[in-house]
Amino acid sequence: MRRHALFAGIFLFLSSSVLGQSYDMKIHLANGESVIISLDDIQRIEFSGIAMGVEDSTGLGAVARAILMLQNYPNPFTPSTTIEYEIPAEADVTVRIFDVKGAQVRELVRETQGGGRHRVAWDGTDANRARVASGMYFYSVESGGQNLTRRLILVR
Repeated sequence: MRRHALFAGIFLFLSSSVLGQSYDMKIHLANGESVIISLDDIQRIEFSGIAMGVEDSTGLGAVARAILMLQNYPNPFTPSTTIEYEIPAEADVTVRIFDVKGAQVRELVRETQGGGRHRVAWDGTDANRARVASGMYFYSVESGGQNLTRRLILVR
């Protein structure tokens, strides 16, 4: 069984009214199950499964904003892959692809998007639409001062 850490795909911004208190958070998993986790201030949380959403189960407004970024699919991929992410409310969003040296390969999205789930496809090309080499790349989703990054593999 693989363990997924909460910080790997979800950032939580806690309301100042709940800091110093204990509260519960419900994490919705891809398999349809939910996990309730009790939190005391800021801590690292691990759970089994892939998180599909986060919900404040205390009614205290503990989860003020959360961004969720899912693993691209398929991965490894050829010739294209889909990147899926969720933002809690309307915000400016930037989605970019980087090589292993950290150089930007392509910017896929730079726009204001409404809250909810979004998808963008990458066809394995750079900013000039030239095919990039097989290998490991990274994609990042930036919104609301948060920046989440994951790895993807292109196989030609």
